[in-house]
Amino acid sequence: MVKVGKQAPDFEGKAYHNGDFKNVKLSDYDGKWRIVCFYPGDFTFV
Repeated sequence: MVKVGKQAPDFEGKAYHNGDFKNVKLSDYDGKWRIVCFYPGDFTFV
């Protein structure tokens, strides 16, 4: 389980960058500051 203040597990997802989709992993950015934002999708009343 992910907890506030603890290290996030490595994961992979698709990202849209410069007009194209690519696969990225959290570990691709080791040594850099990272902010992970989650958008659940349209029509979900959050």
